[in-house]
Amino acid sequence: LTIAAKLICKLLEAAGADNVITVELHSSQTEGFFNIPVSNIQTTHLISKYLGDKSEDIILVAPDAGAMKKVTALSEMTGLPFALIHKERASDGTISRMTLVGDVPTESVIVDDMADTCGTVIKAADLLINMGASEVEAVMTHGILSGNAIKKINESSSISRFTVTNTLPQCLGRCPKLEVIDISELIGAAIQNTGTNSTFDKSL
Repeated sequence: LTIAAKLICKLLEAAGADNVITVELHSSQTEGFFNIPVSNIQTTHLISKYLGDKSEDIILVAPDAGAMKKVTALSEMTGLPFALIHKERASDGTISRMTLVGDVPTESVIVDDMADTCGTVIKAADLLINMGASEVEAVMTHGILSGNAIKKINESSSISRFTVTNTLPQCLGRCPKLEVIDISELIGAAIQNTGTNSTFDKSL
């Protein structure tokens, strides 16, 4: 993955790019592969606004250690409590056990930067329901939803809503649980900031 990311960075530079805008890179070290300015936009403020319209009784849940930075940032912005799911893998790479660290109220929101095959988030939702949560929602930045991910979400009795941003195009008709947070205003502000060197308003 690191080699592929570095190759893409060099290809963009070779094509003549003199500035790059990205949205929530999965690995922050990717920025270091560029020799040109990089603006890595975070969606945390948009997601915090989305969560602000919900019940104060919800808890934010990180499905693994990698999601903790995003979850703690959202917790600081919203004042909502958070919990962590500790994930263990077997020798073949499959998830062998998941353990909840923290308390679970009636409503839980699983937060991460991306949803690919959705195996982890589905297992996390199942664990939360088994631990006593009455409702579980997933909120992800990048909805890759590869393979049979949509089928997993549709068939899951544990996830009531699956929310992603539109960093990737989504076909809402494929999944009644799927909702989209629009980031076009955020991207527009970043482009304007790059062109005018003005201050970027992170509260958008």
